[in-house]
Amino acid sequence: MALKENIEAIKKEIGTEEQFLEGLIKSERFYKKYKNYIISAAVVVVLAGSTYAAMTVMEESRLEASNNAYSKLLVNQNDTESKEILKDKNERLYNFYRFQKALESNDIVVLKELANYTKDPVISDLAMYQLSSLEGKNDSKSELLSDFIALQEGYKLLKADKVQEAKLKFAQIDLNSPLKNISNNLEHYRGMKSRGSK
Repeated sequence: MALKENIEAIKKEIGTEEQFLEGLIKSERFYKKYKNYIISAAVVVVLAGSTYAAMTVMEESRLEASNNAYSKLLVNQNDTESKEILKDKNERLYNFYRFQKALESNDIVVLKELANYTKDPVISDLAMYQLSSLEGKNDSKSELLSDFIALQEGYKLLKADKVQEAKLKFAQIDLNSPLKNISNNLEHYRGMKSRGSK
């Protein structure tokens, strides 16, 4: 009985070794058949990885240089070398720096230039809004700040005790805007105040 069990165990072991060898032979045949494709895929993966790593290092270097230039400009605004580095390495940050300086000095020329800057709608809208505020106009057509402008104009109307006109301005604020709640509170409070004062 033990001899029969030993023979069965040996057969199973031989069967397992045969399957292993068969798998090895199939793998070798597969590799020989698709060797060029496998090597090409490996080369592409290595090249893509090294390109990605190089691009990441270059981007980090660019950001570090622009941040250093910006820090230097905050200390010394006459540092022309830092201005050029910032302009070359990070044009958006450079324009935000220019916007900041234009606000500090009420520089209408720079604000007009930035208002017409088409590459960045955020800078353009902010500059357009500030420019219209400095010129005393309420005709800013800012897409990003339209809710804020409606809130501001509605508040001015409430201060002038023009509740109905203020309600019309507040109605222009988008329902999903975070400013909608503020406009509702202002409208309610001012409406209550004007009703109570009559």
